[in-house]
Amino acid sequence: RTSHAGHVGPDAETSPNSLPRVSADAWRPRRARGSPARASTRRSPGGLSPRRPGPNRGWRKHRIEPAGGVQPGTMTASAAAAPGPPADPSMLGRLGGLLIGITSGVAKAAAIGYVGVCALAFAFQRKLQYFPTTEHPPAVATLPPAYGDIEEFTVRTEDGVTIRGYHLPVPTMNVAHTKHPKIHLLQLHGNAGSRYHRIPWAHYARVRLGCAVTLLDYRGYGGSEGKVTEAGMILDGKAGIQWAATRANETGSKLVLHLESIGSAAGICAAAALRRDARGGDIGVAGIVAEGGLSSCIEIAEKVFSFLPVRLMMKDKWDGVCGAAASLDPAMPFMSMHGTRDEIVPFWCGKKLFESSSSTRKVLKEFKRGGHNNLADQTGYIEALDEFYTTVESL
Repeated sequence: RTSHAGHVGPDAETSPNSLPRVSADAWRPRRARGSPARASTRRSPGGLSPRRPGPNRGWRKHRIEPAGGVQPGTMTASAAAAPGPPADPSMLGRLGGLLIGITSGVAKAAAIGYVGVCALAFAFQRKLQYFPTTEHPPAVATLPPAYGDIEEFTVRTEDGVTIRGYHLPVPTMNVAHTKHPKIHLLQLHGNAGSRYHRIPWAHYARVRLGCAVTLLDYRGYGGSEGKVTEAGMILDGKAGIQWAATRANETGSKLVLHLESIGSAAGICAAAALRRDARGGDIGVAGIVAEGGLSSCIEIAEKVFSFLPVRLMMKDKWDGVCGAAASLDPAMPFMSMHGTRDEIVPFWCGKKLFESSSSTRKVLKEFKRGGHNNLADQTGYIEALDEFYTTVESL
């Protein structure tokens, strides 16, 4: 009797379930002639279980199967679904590691590149926002004869910066036919160039409308001292308004601010600051014209540089313009002139500024074919100014 532990003895159990099942494959080992057949408890190489004589009195190779297991000649489901040769795990590991390394490297490079772009934008943001011609313009004596009566002046700001400007008086020719000799314009220009580049516009306005015109350069523009900043431009605007208001008062004229592009932000904020300083009193400004004006710079920048955290990075947001417009004297006339094809300051931006104005005498003049730099060429431009100046003079 052979037990499951391979022990042979008289007390070993001999029930059918206690014995290992024998397969039908025959295997005859060599044995000496004449030796009787007997049970063997030897294990063959490969871990075969103890053997016992089969019914045909021969020796057979067999495998042990659990009781109640699969009968010989049947195939299990797992054997039928056995996969093919497995892939080399070392190769898969190398490929996975390579892909992870490439992905990680690309992500790191992208992150470093993005941080670099943010750092460059932060460091050079004012060079992306302002484009001043810093050099002093040519001497007035070298200008064409039509500009021969231009006066140069300087004014000192609250923080001690000296800024420069031009004054073009009321034209002396045909004074009797001059339309608005009692209107004095102060132009605060846009973010590029200098007052020198606005001389043709100033000459055109004073010849067609018969008014005096003052051109002012901010700090960092046209030979003025300092470097351009939002706070500095507001101080420059305040100094320019005070200088022009004094000159207008001397000639019995009414001062109108003609504000171009970002000059609308500087001029409106400066006028609001002066009114605040005067505790709501008169600041010497009779009307405001915003040409291509803007409600803020941050709104435009967020649309242009939507991939950057502009609100966190931007120094000169100019986000107080609408609030300043709302704080001005409601009785003061206000006109917004804007081209619907403006590619630099979108029309919606100018309209938002217009709507924020507290003026009860405000006018929105749209130019259907107007861009940002060509409103003076549009039909109705001079006529709109003429009508506005007439309204100012009537008050």
